[in-house]
Amino acid sequence: MLRYFISREFLRTLLLMLGAGVLLYLLVFFLLLPAYARHGKGVTVPDVQQMSLQQAMDVLDDADLTPFLFDSTYVEGFPAGVVLKQYPEAYKRVKPYRSISLTINQRTPPMVSVPPIEDMILYQAKVSLEGRRLSLGKVILRPDLAENTVLEVSYLGKPVRAGDQVPVGAKIDVVVAKSSGTAKVPIPDLVGLSYEEALNLITSSMLQLGGISYNESGPADQLGRVFGQRPRATVGDSISVGAPIDLFVYGTEPTGNDAPMGEIVEEEVE
Repeated sequence: MLRYFISREFLRTLLLMLGAGVLLYLLVFFLLLPAYARHGKGVTVPDVQQMSLQQAMDVLDDADLTPFLFDSTYVEGFPAGVVLKQYPEAYKRVKPYRSISLTINQRTPPMVSVPPIEDMILYQAKVSLEGRRLSLGKVILRPDLAENTVLEVSYLGKPVRAGDQVPVGAKIDVVVAKSSGTAKVPIPDLVGLSYEEALNLITSSMLQLGGISYNESGPADQLGRVFGQRPRATVGDSISVGAPIDLFVYGTEPTGNDAPMGEIVEEEVE
């Protein structure tokens, strides 16, 4: 036995085994594994957000990536079926054929229940609606002793009650009590607010939006903000409920035809 371990045949066999081991090591770690992992190669994830699902899938396929529909949700203001989110995010470097998950906008908004806003004051009702992803629509003033309190609630002209189902983003109309006579409210200070913030404060103060004047030459960091109002907000001054307030806003006049949210009207008394 000892003679075999010191023989040329054993040394030749040992050298062959060592050579085969080195060859196998080189083959696995320098050829097979890099090919499997595509070592040194990467793909930049394209930005497919706000594309239609089919368009996004085509773009990802062309980039040697694998798209798959991960989830759907609803965001108001986006077309149905467009991509809202993607993961990994756009411009990340990933391996070829990496799966890219897509979240698209639902075709129909989900339903939510109307909160119990009757008998709330208008501002509280507005906050409660926004907490359910709803918004305040038309505010109708009706003579009543319960000043500034919500008396009735409706959607698309039909009465609704707490717990009734309406689509996310729906505008809820309310009838609000206005005391007889010349009720007054303080003039809100709107200067420095964004247009949306100013409109919300006007509505919650039981006033309404008057005219809007735009100044295109304002500071770049102030675009969309109110730089003046009429009447001005002075400590101690008040204005009649439902009165208009004119705004002066930095920026250009929008081209959309959407009516202001929270329009206030007086209910006609027969």
